Amino acid sequence: MKNWYNTLTARERNLVVYGSIISALILFWLLIANPLYSKHKTLSREIQDKRNALTLMQAQSEQIKRLRAQKASNQSKGFKGNPQQLVEKALQTWRLKPALQKMQSQGEKAIRLSLKNANADRFMRFLQDLEDKYALSIDTMAITADKESGLVDVRLTVKQ
Repeated sequence: MKNWYNTLTARERNLVVYGSIISALILFWLLIANPLYSKHKTLSREIQDKRNALTLMQAQSEQIKRLRAQKASNQSKGFKGNPQQLVEKALQTWRLKPALQKMQSQGEKAIRLSLKNANADRFMRFLQDLEDKYALSIDTMAITADKESGLVDVRLTVKQ
């Protein structure tokens, strides 16, 4: 190889040297620098996406904390008293009183209800009111639905 190089003219030697340097630079760019640069851009974009997601989650976390505190304050200042009266009030609010067949007290803190042919939509709103507005919880519940008429038969136990 050295003999071949020595047989070249000065102009050809310069061409070989500069061509080798340029070829080495191009190979360096294609095999090392460009993949590293591309990976760097991809990772930078992913980091920014993760930062945006983190900012969103932190904002949502603060909102959840505020809502929990608001719910706790509503429940603490909320309705104290006889759970049977609260259930009756909710039944009247959602016009489910005609469907009430039986309401039986289970001590001071629990009530057993039996509803027949109650409107399913109103009943679901009644349950939400019991939990959110009156801070009562459902202990047990059995629902029998008539899909065609939209009415339900329900037996449930409500606790304070």
